[in-house]
Formats: sequence, structure tokens, C-alpha cells
Amino acid sequence: MDPIAQLHHKLRQDTPFARKAKVMVRGAFSARIPPNPVHRLLLAERSIRRMILYELMRGLYYQPLFELQCEEVGANLRLELTPDSKLPAIDNCALVLGERVRINARTTFQGARNAKGKARIEIGSDTYLGSRVVLRAGLGIKLGKHVTIASNVILSSDPGHPLDAHRRRSEAAPWDDLRQITVGDDVWIAEGATILGGITIGDGAVIGAHAVVTKDVAPRTVVAGNPAKLVKSLEPEGLRSVN
Repeated sequence: MDPIAQLHHKLRQDTPFARKAKVMVRGAFSARIPPNPVHRLLLAERSIRRMILYELMRGLYYQPLFELQCEEVGANLRLELTPDSKLPAIDNCALVLGERVRINARTTFQGARNAKGKARIEIGSDTYLGSRVVLRAGLGIKLGKHVTIASNVILSSDPGHPLDAHRRRSEAAPWDDLRQITVGDDVWIAEGATILGGITIGDGAVIGAHAVVTKDVAPRTVVAGNPAKLVKSLEPEGLRSVN
């Protein structure tokens, strides 16, 4: 019997040596060193190192690659990298970005397969797109200035497939079913909301979390629910001025 097998055999026996060895092993696996000033320095060093690395990756590699795929890019774009995604997905669409736009790297931009040419997706200045946002353009999608879109939001003016079951197996949605989504200035679309079809959302409107919007939303109103309904109107004074 080899030494490892002998040790394993002894540890399985109910002897003083085996009991003491088991206690030592359990103690080793549950050992804990309380955080101290050295660990605080190590954490700070790790955070700074990661920040510098991400900024170098963003500025020198991923953001230039992203910009090359856009039709127009305004000044001071910022692509925000995440641990699991560094480059947004862009497919069959013409992407136009205003100034000071912030886009999470887990964003998807997609144009309808049956669109006549590439569908146009326009994003106004000072607009923010959070993580896992999907913009699927039929005829197009236009976002105004100072728009805030939270994580997991879907805007789709392309139904994707025909309603007919047999055609749905192999065909994309017909051109007649494609629509345009227009979002005004200063709109806030909260976490997990879904905007479907040819929708216009007025300036200063707020779309509640996980709302499903299938009808136009009036300016300076709050809508929520599935389907989304009017919750309240907002005072004009509460709307931030737009340059």
C-alpha cells in the first residue's frame, strides 16, 4: 500500500490520531484572518489597477472598434465596459450617436432583416443606455436628448416574425409590419420596461419598471403596468431644461 493510501486508511479509523487529524483539517479549512490595514491597501491597489486596465482597454481598443461600426459618432462618447462584455452587438443597422452619449458594453443594436436598407438608430446627446438594453429597429428608432434607459429595457419596432405559424418557421416579419419608435427628450425608461411597435413617447415622460408599452405616451406623464397605463401627469416645472 502506498503512503497516501496508508494515511487515508488511518484517517478513516476511529483512533486518537485520526480524531486529532480530522480536527486539524477542519480547523485549517475554517481558518480566517481578520481584515487589517494591509488588506485595505491591497483592496485599494486592486481597484486602482482594474480601473487603469479597463480605461486602457476601453480607450485603446474596444471603443475605437465600436466607433468604427457606427455611421456617425459625436464628441465625448463613453463606452462602459463590464467584466462579461466589452463590445456592444451591432447587426444590420446604421447607428448614429450624439455628443456625450454613454453606452454600456452589453447593449444590442439590431435592424430588421426585411427592412429596405439598414434601419437607422439615432441616439441623442447626453443619453445613457444601461446594461442589457436591446434596440431592435424596424423602420428605425430615434432617442432624444438626455434620455435615461435603465438595465434590461427592450425597444422593438420590428415584430420579428409573421403571425402565420407556417411562414413564421422560415420568414422574418413582412416590411408592412415594421414601425418607427420615437422617444422625446428627457425621457426616463426604468428597469425592465418593454416598448413595442410604432410608439411615440413624449418629452419628459417616465416609463415605470417592467411596463409594457404598446401605445403612445403623452409628454410629462408617468405610465406603468402591463399594458402600460397612465399613473399621473408631471408638472412642467419639474422638467429639466434642454439646451
